[in-house]
Amino acid sequence: MRALSTAFTITSQPYAAAIAAAFLFGGVLGTMSPPVLAQLPVAEKSPQPATPQSAPATVKSTTSVSTPNAIPPVAAVAAPVRSFVSIGDRPAIMFDAPSIRTNKIFIINAHTPLEMLVKLDKLTKVRDVDGTVGWVENSALGERRHIQISAASADVRAAASASAALVFEAQRSVVLEVIGPAQDDWLPVKHRDGQTGFVRLTQIWGD
Repeated sequence: MRALSTAFTITSQPYAAAIAAAFLFGGVLGTMSPPVLAQLPVAEKSPQPATPQSAPATVKSTTSVSTPNAIPPVAAVAAPVRSFVSIGDRPAIMFDAPSIRTNKIFIINAHTPLEMLVKLDKLTKVRDVDGTVGWVENSALGERRHIQISAASADVRAAASASAALVFEAQRSVVLEVIGPAQDDWLPVKHRDGQTGFVRLTQIWGD
C-alpha cells in the first residue's frame, strides 16, 4: 500500500482526520475504490436572533375632516350704536343734498331730535322720526338733548316707576328735554312749560 498523492486543503481538524482514515484503510493499489467518506455531522446553523419588528408608527393626521352640511360658527356682531342730535333754539332747513344750494325739503322745528347718519364739515345727514332723510347745517344743531314721543300718548310720572304719581300726559310728537341719565327703563325729562318727570324709553324716539 502506498499513500495517495492527492492533496487536500482542509480547514477543519475533525473533518481532516476522518478523510485521512478513509484513504488509508479503504484503498488498495491498482484496484482502489473511491474513498468512502464517513458521514460527517452537519453543523446546525445557529438561529439568528429574531429582529424585533417595530410597531408601525402612528401618524397623527393634521388634515381637518369636514362634517357634511356642517354650519360654520357665526361670530356675534354687535348692533351699531345709534347717535342722535337735536335742532337748536331756532327752526332749521332740511336740504336734499349736502349743500345749502340744493332743494329745501322742509323746515324743522326747534329742539326736534334727529338721528345722525353722516357728519361732514358744514352739514350733517340726518333722519327724523318719520324716516325722512336730509341734510342740515351743523350750525343749526344745539347742544341740549331732546326726545320726541313716538307712542300715541305717554305718561310722565313723578318717579321712575309705573306706580308713581302721574305728572302729565304727553301726546305723540311732543318734544321733551332730557335732564339726566336713564334709570332702568325710564328717562328724566322736562316739558317746555317747566314740568319734569320720568317717561318710559319704549314710548320715545331720539335717545
